[in-house]
Amino acid sequence: MVNGHVTTLLSVGIGFNPELTGRENIRLGGLANGLSPREIALKEDAIAEFSGLGEFIDYPMKTYSSGMRSRLGFSVVAHMDPDILLIDEALSAGDASFREKASAKMRELMEKARAIILVSHGLSLVKEMASTCVWLDHGRSWVSAHPARW
Repeated sequence: MVNGHVTTLLSVGIGFNPELTGRENIRLGGLANGLSPREIALKEDAIAEFSGLGEFIDYPMKTYSSGMRSRLGFSVVAHMDPDILLIDEALSAGDASFREKASAKMRELMEKARAIILVSHGLSLVKEMASTCVWLDHGRSWVSAHPARW
């Protein structure tokens, strides 16, 4: 049993419709995450701004690069205010500027006492973001309460 709202960022852009614009997919993503149309309307501009897509937010997603889709996917999910956020390598999307913005947003979510489960092969990302780590290697696991000390 899970107490709270769970949002995943496992496969960025799953559920997006390539025929719709980025803005329309923001609405679709909001609905898929259980928001009302009113709640989506309140977040839509912030999500579009955070994505950094500029005028491309009103272009069909089929014209987007994979990086643009990833940026929009991260932007939508990060603005859903989840209690539990599941992420798989999502912070590697986009250019250096967007990665910095995404990292700052993740820190903001962490400061709001959200539970975030990050699955990554990148040790530097784990060291930077995690307060507790479960290391899986060839069917064996270890737990570390201080991955930044590795």
